[in-house]
Amino acid sequence: MIDEHTLPAWRTALWDLLAAGVADGDHPCRTGVLATTGIDGAPQARWVVLRRADARLAEVEVHTDSASEKIAELTRDPRAALSFWSPGDAVQLRLTLTMQILRGDAVQDRWARIPPAGRMAYGGEPAPGTTIPAPEDHTPGIRRARFCALVGTITRVDMVHLGQDRHRRALFAGHDGFAGRWLAP
Repeated sequence: MIDEHTLPAWRTALWDLLAAGVADGDHPCRTGVLATTGIDGAPQARWVVLRRADARLAEVEVHTDSASEKIAELTRDPRAALSFWSPGDAVQLRLTLTMQILRGDAVQDRWARIPPAGRMAYGGEPAPGTTIPAPEDHTPGIRRARFCALVGTITRVDMVHLGQDRHRRALFAGHDGFAGRWLAP
């Protein structure tokens, strides 16, 4: 995917990968690993589905159940990281973010676009992470009030291409308009 080794070409490629993850349910950048700081201070990481990527606003979005532990974690410390691996392109993306939690009326438009089967992920009982005696002791449910969007403002992107001839790495940071600079891989 990255044939030209210029910073503008790489910046375009990173947004193309994220856009493909949003548009194509089978693209490897559809799912990424979201890392937060746990309530106990330990790192926490979990898979999430990329729902929106906006280069103009430097934002990405994922959805979650508001009863999940990541909401308490992000309320305490809104900093997070979101990582993707695209094996066909041999590209790793690591986004550093500041997350905003949107709920209620602010996510009504998003909720309206979720198919009925997808809504089952928001509202099961007991809440995510609760200890249960057996797998069957969880009842999926639909509770619109438990749906929320996590909108991450990207502060930096660390991008690595594992090339055949050599590995290459670039860092794009919001403080300089994502102009980018090369790093040793």
